[in-house]
Amino acid sequence: MYAKLSQQIGTNVRAARHRAGLSQAQVAEAIHVPTLVFSRLERGRLLPSLPTLVGLCGVLRVTVDFILGGKALEAPAPDGSGK
Repeated sequence: MYAKLSQQIGTNVRAARHRAGLSQAQVAEAIHVPTLVFSRLERGRLLPSLPTLVGLCGVLRVTVDFILGGKALEAPAPDGSGK
């Protein structure tokens, strides 16, 4: 189960990162982890901590649901307007 979840998260993080047009180094810096750690996460070799997961969602502008394998991609607007 751990390996499957790690792979799913890594795949979704990579997709969101590409969609955002960011490099691994840019995301790693934004979430305050070494690039090597982020690379391992994206390859499905490491599960993110909860604070890292929340940080990823903010930087990549996606929902936790999307990162964990759900369907919701876009994070809601900070004002709750959905725009």
